[in-house]
Amino acid sequence: MKYLKFLLLWGGLLSLGCEKETTTIANIYIDEDLAPYFERFQEEGSSRGVTVDFEIANISAYLEDIPEANVSGQCYYNTDEPNRLVIDMSFWRQASDIRKEFVIFHELGHCFLKRSHLETTLSDGTCASMMHSGLSGCRNAYNSVTRSGYLDELFLE
Repeated sequence: MKYLKFLLLWGGLLSLGCEKETTTIANIYIDEDLAPYFERFQEEGSSRGVTVDFEIANISAYLEDIPEANVSGQCYYNTDEPNRLVIDMSFWRQASDIRKEFVIFHELGHCFLKRSHLETTLSDGTCASMMHSGLSGCRNAYNSVTRSGYLDELFLE
């Protein structure tokens, strides 16, 4: 029994010595279901010359129940705490891929890009920006055809 304890202790010490040394800028958490959309946001920003680093920005993301009606996502941010992006669990279960992307990119517009809502309506009644609140009366036209233009506006505004 003593021999087994010794081997376990020795093996544990050896494994510690073999670990890679890592530097953590911030302790962030991104739910694994949300992670692909965060990666897309990074890629879209990069293709427009915007460096997106969620660790430096200290943004964590969670799937949770949001009690307010008709709220799909929220960004909580201030200078005293890490930014916290929350996506509503029931929305997530039923939303299409493009709708999930829209909500996460909109919330990252707040949390990462520090954008406020923009309520401008184009002459055809569509929203000029994906940063609209949904309360202005403009029609959300974010889809696979309009996506690139909305992302240009989001990152290059």
